[in-house]
Amino acid sequence: MISLNELKINEEGIIKNVNTNENIKKRLMDIGFVKGEKVKLILKNFGDNMRAYKIKNTVMALRLKDTKNIMIEKI
Repeated sequence: MISLNELKINEEGIIKNVNTNENIKKRLMDIGFVKGEKVKLILKNFGDNMRAYKIKNTVMALRLKDTKNIMIEKI
């Protein structure tokens, strides 16, 4: 397992665990970052350390610090 921030552009992974405080975890889960969901890195290092991920046919931007707490299995 690796953290989501370790993906390279166009790599994909399956979410295994979200290890963060309850407020952020709830926000992430509300937008689709749940165990078993496939996620793909689309764009990195834009804005204020932001990264864009495709999940459930939607592109979401996350702060780098939040991606370090999402554990995935690369596919």
